[in-house]
Amino acid sequence: DCLLSRGLGDVYKRQMENIKKIISWPVILGIQVITTVLLLFFIFKLNILPTTYAVMVGMIFVLLGFINYALMKPNKKEHHHKTKPREIVGKVISLLLSVLMVFGSVMINKGYSTLDDITNSNTKSAHYAIVVLKSSKINSLSELQNESIEYCLQYDKEKDMNQVIAEAKKKESSLNFDVAMTYSKLGDDLYNNTVNAILINTAYNGMFEDNHPDFQNEVKEIWTSDIETKVKDFSTRVSVTNTPFIIYISGIDTYGSITTVSRSDVNMIVTVNPNTKKILLTSIPRDYYVTLANMKKKDKLTHSGIDGPENTVKTMAQFLGTDINYYARVNFTSLVTMVDALGGITVNVDRDFSAGGYTYKLGLQQMNGKEALAYSRERYSFADGDNVRVKHQQDVLMTMLNKMMSPAVITNYSSVLKAISGCFETNMASSDITDLIKMQINDNASWTFKQKQFTGTGVMQTGGAYMPDSKLYYMIPNDDSVKENLQAIKDVLNGK
Repeated sequence: DCLLSRGLGDVYKRQMENIKKIISWPVILGIQVITTVLLLFFIFKLNILPTTYAVMVGMIFVLLGFINYALMKPNKKEHHHKTKPREIVGKVISLLLSVLMVFGSVMINKGYSTLDDITNSNTKSAHYAIVVLKSSKINSLSELQNESIEYCLQYDKEKDMNQVIAEAKKKESSLNFDVAMTYSKLGDDLYNNTVNAILINTAYNGMFEDNHPDFQNEVKEIWTSDIETKVKDFSTRVSVTNTPFIIYISGIDTYGSITTVSRSDVNMIVTVNPNTKKILLTSIPRDYYVTLANMKKKDKLTHSGIDGPENTVKTMAQFLGTDINYYARVNFTSLVTMVDALGGITVNVDRDFSAGGYTYKLGLQQMNGKEALAYSRERYSFADGDNVRVKHQQDVLMTMLNKMMSPAVITNYSSVLKAISGCFETNMASSDITDLIKMQINDNASWTFKQKQFTGTGVMQTGGAYMPDSKLYYMIPNDDSVKENLQAIKDVLNGK
């Protein structure tokens, strides 16, 4: 019994010695040093803090290390086997700081990864779907056994369409596919029950709207396939902190993945002069009659987005006669997410009206994401519908930009970035974004915003590049408005 007790006692002593080593001040301080170095690494990697602030943060961490060293290290005059209250306090503070620095490192690294995801965008995806009428009882490919499905190659690449057809046949080998010569016939055949299903690239949904205005809401997808392709970098990079630049903002008319090719429903030129701290928001109506870069013929500006964002940017660069340095792309989903991530926005409402189940009153009004979206989309409540809608879109964007530049949001950037990941993309480099954040933190400058828009005359006519035989609404540019807006953009770029 004595031997057993002595053996257990030795084991207990060794365990206690090991625990004492683990919680000794050199080990705890070492952990603090390692987590400090890790956090500083991620802070400098992210590169949003001006050098002065970064050095100050580093000095604070070093000072904290010395304070905890002084608290934890036993005094030579004191007995080493006795733990003093100040040592316990020092160890607790050190461990808490280590935990906080690990948490900070994780959050900063997540923010960095998200920033990397939404910048340097170089892909686009085409969303293909086999659709049936909503009234149809068909809900899967298996219910189309031995039936024909029509598709159209009026605008699509045959290679991509063949790839999608092969995927569908893997799922259901008995399917047959027939070609319709035009989108007009494709839509008519579905509505006339000549065929029960059609295969479409959803970017071309607008092509059905001449004969079937509510096509998008009258069909349902029973099978889908996405084809992703690389896009060559078409940005014109500048040093964004000291050189004026232009960003083209494209709002696409779809929910879901931001890379999906779709019509460009909201079109805005943002001219930024970082030297004079001026930002000009210039809106262009979606139906503006301009020459599309890919078709070399005139059509609605919104149709330029069918061939991807690079085509919209190229189309507008040719129309403006100036380089567009970058583009940013958002969809209707992203507006809700981004406004909510900012904690809501306060918009100066210019009139009383109701939209989307919400009521808007003249004056300052706090809005969440869904309220801001309904405010931005409404046009039927106004006599001058499209122009008012464009104005409201500018108001929402300007308010969002102002709030994004506030110190509270800048310091909470990681949660904002996380919230918009997947519904916002830009071909700006992540270093461009961090340079702008760093500049704003450094000078905390107030920016001057100005709003303008291109105007024109609405007409019903045929001859558009994509639907030449369909009589559609177009807005013919007003020459004086074009000249005035081009001059305003040049003035901001030239520092006037």
